[in-house]
Amino acid sequence: MVVPLKYNLRSLLVRRVSTAMTAGGIALVVAVFVIVMAMVTGLGAAIGDTGSPDNLIVLRRGATTETYSAMNLDQFDALKFLPQIRRDAAGNPMASPELPVQTLIERQSGGRENVVFRGVLPIALEVHDQVRIVVGRMFQPGLNEVVVGRGLVNRYKDCALGATLHFGRGAWKVVGIFAARGSAFESEVWGDLHAVQDEARRGAYYACARLKLNAGADIAALTRRIADDPRINLQAQTERDYYQDEAVVARQLRVLMMVVATVMAVGAIFGAMNTMYAAVSTRTAEIGTLRALGFGPGSVMASFLLESLVLALAGGVVGVILAMPINGFSTTFGNYITFSTMAFSFRVTAAIVLEALAFAALMGLLGGWLPARTAMRLSVVDALRRV
Repeated sequence: MVVPLKYNLRSLLVRRVSTAMTAGGIALVVAVFVIVMAMVTGLGAAIGDTGSPDNLIVLRRGATTETYSAMNLDQFDALKFLPQIRRDAAGNPMASPELPVQTLIERQSGGRENVVFRGVLPIALEVHDQVRIVVGRMFQPGLNEVVVGRGLVNRYKDCALGATLHFGRGAWKVVGIFAARGSAFESEVWGDLHAVQDEARRGAYYACARLKLNAGADIAALTRRIADDPRINLQAQTERDYYQDEAVVARQLRVLMMVVATVMAVGAIFGAMNTMYAAVSTRTAEIGTLRALGFGPGSVMASFLLESLVLALAGGVVGVILAMPINGFSTTFGNYITFSTMAFSFRVTAAIVLEALAFAALMGLLGGWLPARTAMRLSVVDALRRV
């Protein structure tokens, strides 16, 4: 025999103050959970979505990031004619030599941050197939022109279309804005490779190369050849693997978030437990009446657990609503691996909402378990003595 749900709902409404306080505590924990998870998800997506599954990145042997890598023209010439590399309609190999360097750009709000200034050739737009010009045009080779990622627009000075950006000794005109599906590339400035080499005083050296591979190419065999060929003698890995290594920051933040959320959840659980113990103590006569009417100990325990669960889920829903305005909020993150700043957006996904509600439900069940057992163990005689 099951205790009607309306009995529990009426009980929660009668104890409005304690119900609101407990639900509010759970709501705050859930809101923090959603906000931090949205940050981790957005950051992880910005890093993880940067690479293409059919792209290979080639670096100097032993280099952990492209900013600490170098290759000469002879190495690149030997690299780009490997048979596994895809060719465009004109028969040119889809191999992009690149030189990412760092420059300080002033924020709109004041202060300066490191931003990647990437020297590329026009072939880069074909190799990086997620990158597309959305406003303006691509820069012309040989000129001090740049295109900027849309993550920099409205965040940094001189990153609007038609503005003049200062890098090195020169002034660079912004002629286009590009999008890259929200990836880390949207936090970069792209200019002509040879002009960037001159400003960075890197001579004829590149930092890395990006290769677009033929469908079905044997990546493991190609990686071995790039390492073993004495003309090349470089290391290679897929872009996805390269950026997954950089995504360690997002994984560390996720672990930290779980620790913080657990500590906060303990407090919310004790709050729910206190509320339910108070409910049991003030409703002893009601419990006796329920038992006298034929409701068994299991039904009484299930009723109090359900009441605690409803209370926690109500708080969870409020917490999710409180956190929703953060969805799409754009901010920057200082990547200690590349020592550059990356723009990303908070992402509140359906999975995060479900996890948050499950987290709230767990807090409710843990907070209601002991009070529900206490209610279950009350004998009919002891409970009715207080009528």
